[in-house]
Formats: sequence, C-alpha cells, structure tokens
Amino acid sequence: MSMPETSTTTRQAKAFSTAACLTLRTLHAIVMVAWAGTAAAVGPQAPKAAETSPAESLLRTTCVDCHNEADAAGGLNVEPYTLAGSLPSDPNVLEKLLDAIESRAMPPDDAEPLSEPLRLAVISELHDQLRAATVNLPQPPLPVSRLNRFQYNNTVRDLFQLDRDIFPLPEKLMTRHDDALQQTLAEPTPRQLPHTRDVACEALAPSGGFRQVRPFPKDLRASHGYDNQSDQLTLSPLLLDSFLHLSISLLESPDFTPETVGIWPTFFAAPADSSIPTAEIVRSRLATFLPLAFRRSLSDEILDRYTAYALAKLDATGGDYPAAMKKVAAAVLSSPLFLYRVPPAEPDDDGYALAERLSFSLWGSGPDRQLLRLAADGTLADPVVLRGEVERMLADPRIERFLDAFPTQWMQLENILAATPDPRLQRAYSLDPARPAGIQMVLEPLLLFEAVFVENRPLADLITPSFSYRSEFLDAWYTTSLAPPPLDLEPLLAQNRANADARQRLTAEIAHLTEQRQALTAPVRRRAEAAHATRDPNAALAPFATWDFAGSYEDAIGNLTLQPHGEVDLNDDGVALRGGYLLSPPLPSDFAAKSLEVVCTLDNLDQPGGGLLGLQGPEGRFDTIVLGERQPRHWISGSELFNRTQDFPASIAETATTQPLHLLMVYQADGTVTLYRNGEPYGEPYQTELLRFSEGQARVLLGLRHLPPGGNKSLQCVISAARLYDRALQPDEVTLAAATAGFLNEASLLAAMTDSERAEYDSLSAAVAQQQAALAAVPADVDPAEAKAAAQHAHDNQLRTLLQERTFRRVALDDPRYGGILTNAAMLTMTSGPNRTHPVARGVWVIEVLFNDPPPPPPNDVPPLDEDHAEANLTIRERFAAHRDNPSCAGCHSRLDPLGFALENYDLTGRWRTHYANGRDVDAAGILLHTHPFEAATEFKAALVSEQRAIARGLTEHLLRFTLGQELTPADRITVEAILSGTADGDYRVQDLLRGVLLSPRFSSFR
Repeated sequence: MSMPETSTTTRQAKAFSTAACLTLRTLHAIVMVAWAGTAAAVGPQAPKAAETSPAESLLRTTCVDCHNEADAAGGLNVEPYTLAGSLPSDPNVLEKLLDAIESRAMPPDDAEPLSEPLRLAVISELHDQLRAATVNLPQPPLPVSRLNRFQYNNTVRDLFQLDRDIFPLPEKLMTRHDDALQQTLAEPTPRQLPHTRDVACEALAPSGGFRQVRPFPKDLRASHGYDNQSDQLTLSPLLLDSFLHLSISLLESPDFTPETVGIWPTFFAAPADSSIPTAEIVRSRLATFLPLAFRRSLSDEILDRYTAYALAKLDATGGDYPAAMKKVAAAVLSSPLFLYRVPPAEPDDDGYALAERLSFSLWGSGPDRQLLRLAADGTLADPVVLRGEVERMLADPRIERFLDAFPTQWMQLENILAATPDPRLQRAYSLDPARPAGIQMVLEPLLLFEAVFVENRPLADLITPSFSYRSEFLDAWYTTSLAPPPLDLEPLLAQNRANADARQRLTAEIAHLTEQRQALTAPVRRRAEAAHATRDPNAALAPFATWDFAGSYEDAIGNLTLQPHGEVDLNDDGVALRGGYLLSPPLPSDFAAKSLEVVCTLDNLDQPGGGLLGLQGPEGRFDTIVLGERQPRHWISGSELFNRTQDFPASIAETATTQPLHLLMVYQADGTVTLYRNGEPYGEPYQTELLRFSEGQARVLLGLRHLPPGGNKSLQCVISAARLYDRALQPDEVTLAAATAGFLNEASLLAAMTDSERAEYDSLSAAVAQQQAALAAVPADVDPAEAKAAAQHAHDNQLRTLLQERTFRRVALDDPRYGGILTNAAMLTMTSGPNRTHPVARGVWVIEVLFNDPPPPPPNDVPPLDEDHAEANLTIRERFAAHRDNPSCAGCHSRLDPLGFALENYDLTGRWRTHYANGRDVDAAGILLHTHPFEAATEFKAALVSEQRAIARGLTEHLLRFTLGQELTPADRITVEAILSGTADGDYRVQDLLRGVLLSPRFSSFR
C-alpha cells in the first residue's frame, strides 16, 4: 500500500473511532433516560453498574492515582480509559501499559502488588486489545538501506568467489582457525560442536584483505548497537566517494588475480572460443553476473547498458578482457543497485525483497542463485518453500556470518575492547598491551552462543549452562589468584648464610696464604732492589730524553727542556703539578715508534681528573693516560678526539694515592699502543692512526689541563722522573725500566729467586689461585625482593604466553558462579570502570540485552556519583543511596539497582570476591521483577531462568529488529507473542526463536 493510501486509512480509522464514540454516548443517554422513567414508575432501586474488565478496573482503582490528567507520571494519562468499554485503542498506549505490567514495573514498590492471576488476566486482555488495534494497520514502510561494511565485504566476496575478506574487519570479534562449524553443520541433527576449538580475537590487530584496498569507515550504530539499521546507513557525498575508490582499488589490487578470484575463468578471462561474437560473450557473462550483483531480475535496458559499456572498454583496451571486465565490475560495485537495498515497488518484486531480507539476515550477503530463482518464480513466500529455504540457510556454512554479527552486537561485546582496568588494581589484565585479557574473555560468550545456537539448545543454556568453552588463560583467571606461587624464603636465606660463611672462610685462607707468599718474597725483593739500585737506567736502556727533576726541567740527554704552565712547583721530591702542566718543544723526529715513561705519586683521586702522561699534536690531537675522572672509577685511556677506556680496580686507584706509580706507553710503528702499569701489561692494546706525527709535530706532555668544554680538569700529583725512548720498548725492556725505577714485577721477582724459593712460591701461588677460584665460584647472595620480582616476572611471562593461545576446550561447569552470557569476565569487565564496578551499567546491560527494555536517559540535573569525597568505608550500594533517594531517579534505580547489585560479587574484571577493598562485605541481595528474592548471583541467575519467557521475548525482539533492520512497532509485539507461544514447549530454543522470526508474516510481508 502506498503512503497516501496509508494516510487515508489512518484518517478513516480515526473518523470511525470518533463516530463510534458519539454513538455510544447517545445510546448511553437514551438508556439513562429510560432507566430514570422506569425508576420513577416502580420506586427507588439501586442502579446496576456496568461491568468493567480486569484491565479497566486496574486502571481505575490503581493506575489513575498517578497517571491522570493532572499528574501524568511517565507521560501517561489513563483517566480516559477507566470506564467500562473504554480501553485505549492507541497501540502506543497499549504497549506502554503492557511493558509496565509485564515487567512488574507497575504498580510501584510502595503500592500493593498485583496477584498473579489478576496480572495475567490484565496482560491477556491488553494483548487482545493490542491485536484488535493493530490487525488492520499496514506494515511499516520498508526504508532504503545501504550495505554496511560487513555486508559489503561478504557480498563482494561471494560475488567474485574470493578466497579472503576484501579488507580487515575489526568488528569481527572471533576468527575461527578451524573448520569445526562447517563440519558440525554437515552432520544430521542433533548436532554438537567439537570439544576443542581453535579461535582467536584479532579485532585489535585485524589482518587479511587485499593489498592497496581502501575501505570505507565503520558504520554508525543504532541505539542498541546494531550496525545494520536502515536509519543509520545513509550515504553522504564523502562516503559515496569512498565507495568509488574502494571498488577501483579492489579490482586493481595486486592480489586480485586468477588464483584468488573464483569467477576469473568465466568472467574476467579472455574466451577460449574466438569464433563466438564478442558482444554475445559479454552479454552472456553479464546476464549471469548482474542478477547476483543487483539481487533481482534485470531489464533488457540495464543489460544492454552494461554490455555497451563493456564493449567500449574492450575497444579502449585493445581487447584486453581482464582490464575491460575489471572496469565493468568496478562500475557495478559503484552502482546504487548494488549499494542499496530498496523496497519493492510492485508486488512482483516482493519475492526479491524477501530473498534479500533472508540472505542479509542469515548470511550477511546477497541472495544466492537458488533464492533468486525462487523469488523470480514467485514461490519463495510459499510457507512450505520458505521453511525449506530457512532450513537450508541455517545449515549452510555462511550462517557463520550471522554468528559473527548478531551475538557480538546483541551482547554489546565490542565494549570489551575499550575496557581499561587500572593496572594498579588489575595488573594481569594489561600485561601485554597488544593483547589485553579482554581478547581472551570475549571468546567465551561468543563460543557459548555459537554452541547454543548450532545445537539448538534452550534459552536457559545462555544463562545457566552446564558447560563453557575456556582457554587455559581463562581457567587461571577464574580459579587462581593470578599471582606466582608463594615463595619460601627460608631456604634462600639459609643459602645466603652458607654463602657468606664460605666467602669469609675462603677470604681468610687467601689472606693467610698471601701473607705467607709476601713473607717469602720480601727478602727476594730486597735482594733484587739492591741489585737494580746500582744500575744506571740511562746506560741500560738509552732513553732519548730523561727528566729526573733534580731541581731542573731540562733533560739529561737531548735538548728537550720542559716548560712549566700554570701552577707547577719544583722541589726535592720532584715536580708537583697543582693544576699546571709541563710541555716540551717539538720532537726533532717523527713519532711512529716511541715509548713514554713516568714515575709519580697521585695526591688525591676525589678531585676532577686529568691527563698525566702523553703526546700533544696539531689540530687538537693528543694521546694521554687519564686518571680520576669520576668516583669510584678511575681509568687509563688513550685519547685522540675520542676515548678508549680501561677501568682501574678500586684497590689500584686507592694504592695510587699512597705509593709511587710506574706508567709506560709503548707506541709501535704500526700504530698499536700498549699500556703498562708497574711493569705489567694493562688492558688490551689499542690502535691509533692519527698519532704518526711527522717531524716537529709532537710534544711530550706531562699533566694536562682540559680546555672547555672538557672543563679545566687537572690532576694533583708529584712526578719524580720521566723518560722518552726513541723506539718501542720490548716486554723485557719494559720489565727492566720498571725494575730500575724500583717497580719489580713478578718476572723480576721470579728471576731473583733460588730454586727452593721458586718451588715454595709456585706452591703458595697455586694455593692462592685455587682458593680464589673457589671464592669466585661461591654464588652471589640472592636478594629476597629480587627473588620475589623474578618469580613475578616468570609468572607474568607465563600469562603472556597463555594470552597468545588459541585453544578453547569445552568444560563442564562445576561452579555455578561462572558461565553463561551474564557471569563471564567479558560482560563483567566491559560494564565496569577503571577503578570500580558500575552496578548501574551492569543493570542497564541486563535490562537492555536480556529484557530489551532500556531505561530512559538520566535527568540532566542529577549530579554524577561523587566518589572522591565519599567515605572510604562505604560500600558501593551505600554510595548510590543518594541517587535512589532522588525522586527523579528512584523509578529507574528501582529497576536497575537489583540487577546491577546482584553482580557485585564480581570485581571489575569478573573475578569473584566476598569483600570490598575496605573490608566491607559485598551485599548482592535483591528482588528480580519485584517477585523473586535472591541473596547471591547464583540465585539471581536461577531467578532469571524462572522468567525465561520474558528473556525469550527480549531475545526475539532483538532478533526481529536485527533481521528487519529497523525499529519495532507496537504491532510487532503480536508477532513476538506468537513466536513465543510456538516455542514455549521447547523451552524457547534459540534457533527456534530465530526460525520463528524468519517464518513470521511480519518478516515475509512488505505491504
């Protein structure tokens, strides 16, 4: 029926209602006059009141007190409907009354509740009245509806028989990595899904799709969360441009190839038989392709238009079939006939509209050829044929798409992806930011719904199932403390004590052996020192220049007098540098192979350090031994615009301030520099390329003042002697130089020993080495705090590993606290805030999802809950008392609070608790629908099951809204009640509810 006809019918109905009302009033007046005459003739008699129905009586005796013309609470005035025969005929008013009484929201808490027989009688009467009020109303007009992202992807995928999605779909919360669903659907009924599933949630990092494809944005959601509602699926100019780019990018994607496109041989490839005219080939291909793309029969005009376009593209491409047919396919995908689902213009088109409604409801895609054939011959709407097609579609693997779309949106599970529990309260939730615990949680309710649907289980199995699909991670989440096993510290502390005893014993033994060895070497050292004291180092090693600082800076051999700079003091002990330095004239030869030696005593290493011995060259090049840069580490480094660092052990650094130090730098001809300390090699040799100074370029530098930005650092030391050798000393010469200066290394001592002394020395040294090795092998003490941290780290890593697991197993539920779509971690987490549970949000979820009875938005003048200033020892129920006391809020809170507080035993990530953090007991008691008292969540779920017809009504309404793609009307309540009556004997099996929706006249009628 067209819109003008609908308006006329409405006006006629109103006129009829007005006329009937006037006639009844006239008749009433006549009867009253006649009654008055009779009364006058026979004498006074008690008037006989007209009988009122249960509904009218309820409105007059109970409801009118609050819902009257003067005070229409909730916007409803029932005063006109309190007389006999005056029940409302307005479907919207009747629906409001039914909602209030069926949900037991009315009468209010402070009024006398209705007896159950009266309540059922009133509901039955109002249903009859609603049926009568809507029986002749036309169907709501079918709006134009654009394909959403999910439908677009599936339709294109089916149309081209692609081997993957065309773009990533983050709205798809469960990715199946097994073929369990397909295998189960192929089995005869009764079906049961396998006990082990391989699934994952990849919504946070969706993969797949064709390269270089540019998808359009995610679609807007309707009030409940469905993304297929016609009033939200508009097409702006910007979105139209996105569709144009999308179709072109898909057809031109490097992944769009014969290997990925199933229809390539029959649509895109060049024909094998060249004898057939090109126009005939193209027309034949399009005649097969376009009805699937446009989802209806084609007029010759449309077929001719696309054929002409394809032939023009073939001419433009020189007969390149793939290129030309891609252009045609891109044009098809950009056509409104593809992008839109339009209402049928003529009754003959109703079959195609029904085929579309079926396929997009169950498969999220366009009709297949069988549906289109039945639509074309007008038999699809036949009840027997329609039932057969519904059964075929429910058993088709493409039903996976319904399971990907409806349960996710019905249960509002996308909200889990935005959950951010405070890590200080729930550290395990976000151990891996890329894989928060929510991606495991969301799979549990989805797998449950899939099992209940495919196995066609009763509705109660969604609330109190006997099984669940759990991963190892979820098992740990529900059943463990999520903490590492308790750490027994006593064995650790005992081992630490044993290690300390061992270190003390070995250190004492090493000290004792060292004392024995020192006692052995003392006379040897005195003999060796006496022997070296008589030697002339200048004669023995022939240095190029020698500075003994006996009152002069001049050298004893060459003509390299050192010039003082800064604060320098020459005395009997040598030259004391107090922030100054000594610098020689340029050397008369190059510096390819030289050796520099110094004997000194450091005053203090706590000061900023500086250079001690080295070379100064042009352009800022230098190479020095640097000491004392920062505490407690001191080092020798060769420097030439960069540092090479070797750390001094602390004991050496301390010794350097009390005893003379012998340092020597040996430069080889190949640029290798070796450092010696007290005659022993120190550190590893290093390479220098920039110090091969030519003649007249290098200067000897004793002490070094760092210029800014180095910071004017310098050493405080006393240098007693220095030598420059015109060659690279050999190791034995280094030993001799050190010994001559009074620094005997081990080699010098060994050479001075007798055979018996040498044997005893070796024995003692071996014993020292053995005890030092044993000391080094003693394990370090384990810090208890570090042990706890290590155990926590290992436990965290184990949880991170479990977060990546894809195996979910079907387990029997032996703990009634968990399981079902209500008491699972996903629902309980997504209805909580970062720091606490939100009972109102949980109550809203229950009333929206399970009962499809969403509350109105809160008044604007009601302040939010002030938690910052609430007393710390209050429970959440006590903190909400102020909201419940507010008259503007009391109505909704009386409905929501019992539903939300019933779940307070679950913390903000769905784990069971009996106390709040402040030590107060959790109070989860309440009354469901003013009828079923309960003390805990388990009793609450049992109460919900006792009201399964109300929950079945809510689910059926959700299914009807999802499949129709538009909001429901009061007339749809009659359809829902009929479906419930037909499925009650089977305990409202979920698939039967959907089957009832699909086979209802409301679903298949368009006029």
